[in-house]
Amino acid sequence: MSYRFEFALGSQSDGKSSLLEALLGFRFNVREIEMGTPQPLILQMVHYRSALEPRCRFQEEDSKEYGSPIVSGSTIADVIKSRTEALLKKTKTSVSPKPIVMRAEFAHCPNLTIIDTPGFDLKVACWFI
Repeated sequence: MSYRFEFALGSQSDGKSSLLEALLGFRFNVREIEMGTPQPLILQMVHYRSALEPRCRFQEEDSKEYGSPIVSGSTIADVIKSRTEALLKKTKTSVSPKPIVMRAEFAHCPNLTIIDTPGFDLKVACWFI
């Protein structure tokens, strides 16, 4: 089995997370905060012909092990949100480089790993003389 790695890069609200959801085949991401992805999400898509419903597992904190499968998109969003809030509260930052790793097994997705990065906030400074 071979995997390709791709990065979703761009400015805030460019639709990087929406692209991931389109490739995966269902909605799962948090949409109620200003920056949708305040920490990287490593999405490991695995094509399983027998998985007619998506099965998502999150890598346990500071471990290589994955937790129990989750099939509800809203529950997946809740896990992403709670992990993000806990980390950002602990680090007292608004963005973190520490990724959340999610493995999605589904009949309707390719074998592909994508890293959804936080959006760049490009600010241009202008001075008038």
